[in-house]
Amino acid sequence: MRALLVGSNGYMGRHLMDGFAAKGVDRLGLSSANGSGIDPATGMFPTDFSISPGTSVLVFLAQSPRYRQVPEEAAHVLAVNSLSAVRAAISARAAGVGRFIYVSTGTVYAPSFSPLDEDAPVRRDNWYALSKLHGEEALNLFRRDMEIIIVRPFGVYGPEQSGRLVPNLIDSVGSGRPISLQPRPNDPDDRSGLKISLCYVDDATDILIRLAMDGGPPCLNLAGLEALSIRSIAEAVGGLIGREPVFETAAAMRDTDLVADPRRLIEAVSPRFTPFSEGLAKVVATAGHR
Repeated sequence: MRALLVGSNGYMGRHLMDGFAAKGVDRLGLSSANGSGIDPATGMFPTDFSISPGTSVLVFLAQSPRYRQVPEEAAHVLAVNSLSAVRAAISARAAGVGRFIYVSTGTVYAPSFSPLDEDAPVRRDNWYALSKLHGEEALNLFRRDMEIIIVRPFGVYGPEQSGRLVPNLIDSVGSGRPISLQPRPNDPDDRSGLKISLCYVDDATDILIRLAMDGGPPCLNLAGLEALSIRSIAEAVGGLIGREPVFETAAAMRDTDLVADPRRLIEAVSPRFTPFSEGLAKVVATAGHR
């Protein structure tokens, strides 16, 4: 088996490259960080981009880093998340690649406070979500040529991650910065904040490797069994580092939670999930707080 990873230098990409290596899988990584993948300026592959024959699976992990700079950088977001995914699929088809895994996002779903399964309504009022949905829908048109698997991750976390929910909360608790909790609409007494499904990075990596090697359903949520609130995550961090979190209630209400329904994932892959308490302890230890 030979795997091609687009976006191999990102957080998930690095773990997946190591995971494939541990399985003895021949793998090649492409990354804009080292000039081997998508052009970081245009968000597009070079016009002569091609895939070597013999590649059996392509995992598209690339993400535009400009997703917060919209609408000014919306064209870049669409170029990376949609057009470059299509360009990769065209090259994969020409090379006879049998399986294409597109890593989308759990934030494509419309705001909801209920668990979200893969058939839940989606949203098109957000540039990032829209770019991923365009990528998903365009890739669906290649299903006659190769197996297409859409994977929608929720809160992936782990050691040496930065700029995401869990490491940001660790930094806030450690520094004593107030953590803002948005109440649910019509429930001003809610002091828990956003509730989100989390998945430890090693578990997410194992799931993607299983899908790459064995295939899976056309669309799949990637999330663990535990859905935790911002307050409960911060309190767990505080317990590990010996510092009480500081909370404040936000004036604005939140419009959603991000809780996945993982039943289809469990049926398809039977994954092992790392308990959050165990995963968080590893993250805190590597962050130097303990």
